[in-house]
Amino acid sequence: MALLELFVAVLVAGVSVLNTALPIATWARSHDGRFLLVAGSSGLFAVLGGLWVWGQLPVDPPGFAEVGLPVLVLALGAVVLLFGATLWPRGS
Repeated sequence: MALLELFVAVLVAGVSVLNTALPIATWARSHDGRFLLVAGSSGLFAVLGGLWVWGQLPVDPPGFAEVGLPVLVLALGAVVLLFGATLWPRGS
C-alpha cells in the first residue's frame, strides 16, 4: 500500500502547487489580501504534501513524516475543495 500512499501524497502536493497560481495572479491584479490567504493555505498544503512524499520514500525519513492513507484521503478532499473554491466563477 506504500505505492498508493505515495501516489496520493504526490497528488496532494501537485494539486496544491497548481492551486497557488490563480490566487497569486488575482492578487497581483487586485491587491486583495484574501487571495494571498488562499494562496498561503494552498502553499501550506503543498509543503505538507511534500513532507508526506518524503515520508513514503525509502530514504529513512523521520517519524513525523509518516502518514496513513485515511489522512491522505482527507487532505486530498480538502485540497480538491479548496481548488474548486478557487476556480468557481464569481456570482454576478
